Amino acid sequence: MIKIKIAIITDIHGNSVALKEILKDAEKNDVKEYIFLGDLIIDLPFGNETLELVKNRSNKVLKGNKEQYIIEYDKEKYNWENIQFKNTIFMYNELSKENLEYVKKLPHCMSLEYEGVKLLVAHGSPKSVEEQLKQEKRELLDYYTRNLKEDCLIFGHIHEKMWYETINNKIVINAGCAGVSPFYKGQAEYIILEVSNGKVNNIDLRLVDYNIETIKNKIIKCGILDIDKTLMNLTYLSISGNGKIRYDFFHEAKKIMIERNKKLYRDDAKGIFKYFKLYDDDIWLGLAEKYKEYFVFK
Repeated sequence: MIKIKIAIITDIHGNSVALKEILKDAEKNDVKEYIFLGDLIIDLPFGNETLELVKNRSNKVLKGNKEQYIIEYDKEKYNWENIQFKNTIFMYNELSKENLEYVKKLPHCMSLEYEGVKLLVAHGSPKSVEEQLKQEKRELLDYYTRNLKEDCLIFGHIHEKMWYETINNKIVINAGCAGVSPFYKGQAEYIILEVSNGKVNNIDLRLVDYNIETIKNKIIKCGILDIDKTLMNLTYLSISGNGKIRYDFFHEAKKIMIERNKKLYRDDAKGIFKYFKLYDDDIWLGLAEKYKEYFVFK
């Protein structure tokens, strides 16, 4: 009987430091296969390094909504001056031509089979990189599992703590968030799935330590702080155990935008950018002033 251990890694968000530690941990645990579920880049600005690690490890790689932002921007070259959007443009300009072409070819979902166990893997859902399959959305989970041909449905995107359960005799797995989880200080989530002889033997929810000071120093050196300090501060707060501050910032920004504009996207938005929550600069900068006491990068 052949047992295979599969690492399922999602939502790295450019955190190459966390990814390196995940890969070390996976190797120690005899992992032979790797699946990456998208949002490989953006938020933390180490996209090329992250993509090289991913490409050298597996060809079972999906795009997430962050990759789709890059793809849409490559098509349209939006001339948007919003400070918040500059993070996406920074990453687009930083990507090598090879990595840009790589990102553009990634699928949004994939059906795989290991030792008789069939997996349907997606970033958000089988339908969309943006759709969220949260545990409380029972009707949606029932919909996607009711006629599922595969044995398991596996996804990321929601940035909830890892969880799994059986629905309609199918195993449903949320693979957590490897790169910017708001629930831990310097810890990355990923899953090791063990299969053999047509069965899932074990679902191991892993937490791996990584050095957030290393990330802090890389942020300072890479040039992103010349573009926008606010998102880098919010992201760094998220990985350093202060995820609630980031949550409160965006929750308040959303509330103000809806009260003001009745929507969160620009009138000239196209494609996935119709869902891109782009806040007005005065809201962005006003909230940055309000929360500045928590910020690391001044």
